[in-house]
Amino acid sequence: MASFEGGRILNLVKIRTVFLIVSLSVVVLFASLVMAGRDRRDDLYRALGNLAQVVHLIHTRYVDPVNLGALGEGLDAGLVEPADSRAAVLDDAEVAAYRTMLNDPPPFGIVLGLRLGTAAVRQALPGSPAASAGLKEWEILEKVQGLPTRGMPLWRVRLLLAAHAKAGKNITMTVFGRNIEEHRQVELSPTVWHPTVATSSEHDGIQVVTITSLPAGAAKKVAVLVGHGPLILDLRHLVWGHEDEAIAVADLFASHGVLGVWKGRRAGSETFEAHPAHRSTVRPVVLVGPDTEGVGEVLAAALNRSGCTVVGTPTAAHADHMMLIHEKGLNLLLPVGHWLTSRDQPIDTDGVVIDEKVKLEGVKKGTDPVLDRGLEIARGHHAKAA
Repeated sequence: MASFEGGRILNLVKIRTVFLIVSLSVVVLFASLVMAGRDRRDDLYRALGNLAQVVHLIHTRYVDPVNLGALGEGLDAGLVEPADSRAAVLDDAEVAAYRTMLNDPPPFGIVLGLRLGTAAVRQALPGSPAASAGLKEWEILEKVQGLPTRGMPLWRVRLLLAAHAKAGKNITMTVFGRNIEEHRQVELSPTVWHPTVATSSEHDGIQVVTITSLPAGAAKKVAVLVGHGPLILDLRHLVWGHEDEAIAVADLFASHGVLGVWKGRRAGSETFEAHPAHRSTVRPVVLVGPDTEGVGEVLAAALNRSGCTVVGTPTAAHADHMMLIHEKGLNLLLPVGHWLTSRDQPIDTDGVVIDEKVKLEGVKKGTDPVLDRGLEIARGHHAKAA
């Protein structure tokens, strides 16, 4: 794919760095006016005029020749990234590749996030090449295939990874964790793998099902794991998956009522009802934490709506509904709605509703007070049912 040529991407990073520094105030003003929906046409046109002047000055005064295509991509990214790090402006060729990625597991099992303005490992999915290579949460991917990721839009990093995975090529990365001086080289091979949906264990007679991803068909796999006794669903490391699978998992434990709702300012809303032919009479206790994000929060909120007790610490508060929009020759991947909590508030505000909050201050190493509290509640529920 021509869009992945190293020189073009390096030029893009260089241009974007300069461009975003110079025009940040203009972009913020423009975005705030649009997002707020204010009818301040004079201010809006003034902001657009300033933005055009910034582009002109960079084109005519910058020390090196400017790649206008790269400058345009930098402008696109600067406008959409403040809305959501996953947002993207794509050309027609990139749309097909991105549609594939929306349905498939992340290439090499790397769920991307942003840390210090650089691509980072939000999660290395269990069972993936990334997990096998020892990549850890929030390690920074300083370079991918020799290309610096600082300032590179996350969607470009995803496409770069996907292109190598599709071609069956290894990919190399320079990685560092909390200690930025300890760099290491990691090489991943595009081996055949399938995301681990969930694992099951037993603690004092209580089943604990830990859900780590929600690919297509995840609900069926969870249904097979779940027994008939007291149950805990641990969602503390659930970040990636499909929203419809989150609703389907919650539907395993609900016979009626609303399971999920998302609402948008312009995109409307959608409500998901429980199916009457539910398969389980168990009401699990649900564990959440700061690494419960996105579909993890959608699932936790749905289970809470169905009457399950949620235990743990505040979640990531990042569960918006994304949509690929094509309009007037543009292709935008944007958040168009907010998933709501069991109290019908946006999850993005404060995270999911937690019925039993657990304090972690002063916790001894090797202990798990969230799990301990969940087990205690599950025992109580089981005793009442008996």
